[in-house]
Parts: sequence; structure tokens; C-alpha cells
Amino acid sequence: MAKSTNTKVNKVKIRMYKGGTGDCFLLQFMKGADPSFNMMIDCGSIKGGAPQFEGIAKDLQEQTGGDIDLLVVTHEHADHINGFEKAKELFDEFTFKKVWFAWTEDEEDPVANDYRQNRSELSMALDAAVSKLNMLLKDNYYEKLFMDDVASKLMVDGKKKFINSITSLNDLNILKAAKGKPLPTMVEKFTELGIIKEDTIVELLKPGDVRSKLAGATGLRFYVLAPPRDFNLLDETEGGDNNFDKRETKSRKDFAFLSAVDGVLSGNANSKFPFEAEHELQNTQHDIVKLYKEGNDWRKIDHDWLYSAGSLAMRYERSINNTSLALAIQFEDSERVLLFPADAEFGSWKSWHMGLHWPVKIDGKTVKKDISYFLGNTVFYKVGHHLSHNGTATKQGLDLMTSDELTAMATLDFAKINDGWLNTMPNDLLSAELIRKCAGKLYVNGDCDKILSNMKTDRVTIKKAHERIMRGLHQAFANKNHLECTIEG
Repeated sequence: MAKSTNTKVNKVKIRMYKGGTGDCFLLQFMKGADPSFNMMIDCGSIKGGAPQFEGIAKDLQEQTGGDIDLLVVTHEHADHINGFEKAKELFDEFTFKKVWFAWTEDEEDPVANDYRQNRSELSMALDAAVSKLNMLLKDNYYEKLFMDDVASKLMVDGKKKFINSITSLNDLNILKAAKGKPLPTMVEKFTELGIIKEDTIVELLKPGDVRSKLAGATGLRFYVLAPPRDFNLLDETEGGDNNFDKRETKSRKDFAFLSAVDGVLSGNANSKFPFEAEHELQNTQHDIVKLYKEGNDWRKIDHDWLYSAGSLAMRYERSINNTSLALAIQFEDSERVLLFPADAEFGSWKSWHMGLHWPVKIDGKTVKKDISYFLGNTVFYKVGHHLSHNGTATKQGLDLMTSDELTAMATLDFAKINDGWLNTMPNDLLSAELIRKCAGKLYVNGDCDKILSNMKTDRVTIKKAHERIMRGLHQAFANKNHLECTIEG
């Protein structure tokens, strides 16, 4: 159990587990040599079985005695929460005193309920389409379709890669809904998992909230940055002069796709037509017509409309990233900040700059500060969304992190990753700038040499001295299931 005294926390040990491409962090805030406050942030991976998470759970038990003062569940994606399910028997022995979720999980919030209802409809449509596409694979549909084509193998492989990619994206979504009902909340899910018990304190946080004076965490303040309550910002996943997603509502493509899937797979496609059934032309085609179509099956578009699932899956996954509970944790006396944005993408980062201010104690006085103050004081950064190009803002994010003491950790592992992410993670420009700002103090939870090699492209330059520092940090944890750094308060 974490020890608690009236003295202030003076440092934190941050342990990032090597669970693959997914987040699992233990923060042990220290008073002298003893931990006084155990904080967990997420536990999941895009790929990985029970043995992997059981090893992590055992290490967590060894470090904390199974007493977690605060668990932060950032968002619903599997690569942040599936570890609790895969190592359930071990986590059943833990005590989670307090659990924080974002406001999106509040079943008494009409805005949250509306958002989850919308996601429920999209989730069911995506599920149905992915299921149908996988049935086509199982039935060797594409092998038959392209059997006489000179590029048959190439075309079949392309279809398989596409379907496998959107299946992996869909697998990120653990929460499932019944027709006509909103998605269950994460509070319900974690109660079902046994993480939330009768005496667990659950809090639902919104931007602008501040928490302080937590037992065992004297001298710390927790500032809530996101997720924003504006649906448009949740949908905004790209940033740049000409690279914003400016959709103001759900796209009509999503409505049409949802309607088509629902009609076809429920056997009630006629109900989706814009005219009465009596006006529908009957299929009176004579069998002889088939003779003239022989050899042209590849030209059919019988199932091609299902490929809209790809763009829907990407938009759906990325809007969920923007529901991430993003936190800035500050040591009151030194004003040093630990930044944990989870998988927040551009819309979330942008929202932090839209009139939000938080109360900060400086020299005994409470003053209001905006996000630039917190970014300027950031000495630890949990890199957003696995080093992807839009998981870290530039002008509204990294450019404002000016501390020369910056350390960063990123959850990226080529051995355990969604195949569709291999072309985008890590982003070379982001990686090089992080390594420069951190003077090499960038940790990744995969193979450092492979990831570093992938970062080095013709577009960037990374100092040899920084490379050596980065490699040295990883070598110290070569045979462990985690990496760790200590940040002074």
C-alpha cells in the first residue's frame, strides 16, 4: 500500500510497460524514498494474449501491493483497456480506490448520450459490413472472381489486406450496442469487469476541471484538458493550413452506408428504397443473358459498396481517439508538468486553446493560466497516439514545449501493431523533433533499434549523440517487461 504523510510529493517514477502498441502506465509519486500515491493509466495492446498481460499484472502487484489509488481510463479502444479483461483473475485481487473517466461516459449527460447513440449506429453498421466482407474471404469469393485475371494474386491479396486492415480497426472497439440503444458506458464495462466495486469512487471529468488534495498526493494538481464537448472537434483529426477535416455533422456517406448495411443484412432492403415496392421493376431477365456476360464477373460491383466501410472505420476510430481523457499533472511548488494526452488527435489539441483557463497557485496566489503555460512547463510527455503524425499538434503542441528537461515516452512496437499503422507510425518529422527536444530522452516500448532506424529518413537529421543516449536508456531495460524514468518534482 502506498504510504501517505503530510509532506509533499517530490518526484515520480513513471513505468511504461512493454505491452506492444498500446498504453499501460504506472506512476508512483514519491515522498522521499517511499511511494505515497499509485496511479495507473490504461492497460491494453493492439495485439497480445493473456500471458503478456498476466506478466504486467504481476509486476503491478509487486510494485503496488495491488493498491491503486487512482486508475485513469482514457478511452474505450482495446489497445488501452483489453489488458483488464485478459488478466482479469489477477486484477480481481487489486483494489482500485478511485477511477476517472471522461464526461462521454456519463449516462446522465444528454450530450454524452446523444454522442454514444450516434456511435452505436455507426458501430453496428461497421460490425455488419466487416462481418460480410470476412464471409466473402471465407468463401474464397475473390479467388473465384479474379481466377482468370493475369494479376489475380495481386488483386486478391489487395482485397485481403484491405479487409484485414478494417477488421483490425473494428477490433479496437470493445463496446458493442443493441439495435436502437446507445453504446454502454465504460463505467458499465469496468463494473462488469470487477474493476469498479461497491466502494470504488468514480468520477466523470470534463475540460476545465481541476483535482487536488488527493490522499497521498499532497503537492499535486490534476488538470483536465479534454475531451471537448463539441462534436465537430471530436471529428477533427487533421491539422494544418489546408488539412482540416471541416465536416460539421455526420457525413451523408455514413448515413447512406449505415442504411444500406442495415437493409441488406436485415433482409429488409426494400424499406430503404425511396419509392413504394409496387413500383419496383421485377427481375425478368432470361437465362440466355448469362451467356453474354460470361467472363465478365470481375466487372460486377455486387459487394464493392461495402468498401465504404474503410473510410467509416478510419473516421470512427479517430473520432474515438478524440474522446481521450487528457490530463496535465503539475507539481505545485516547481510548476513542472507531466502531460498525458492518451490518443488525442488534432481536434482535441485545438480545443485546449479555445478559451480554456485553469486555476494555478503561484507564490501563494491563485491565477488563471491557459494551455500555453502548461505546455511551456511540460517536463514529461506521453507521446500522443503511438507517434502518429496527428497525435501531436505542432504549433499548438510540441512547439510550445520549451523545457530543456523534456523526457518523452511513446507506446509503439512493430512486433505488436495493426498492419495498417505500419506505414504511418512513427512519423519521421515528429520523431526527429522529439528526439531533438528531449536530447535523446525518448523511450519506445518496442525494439529501439528497429524503430529508430525507421525514424531516420531523407527528410530528417538525428544527432549521433542523441541516438547513443536513446539506445543507452533502452539497454538498461533490455530484459524487463517495462521501461522506467524518474522525474523530479
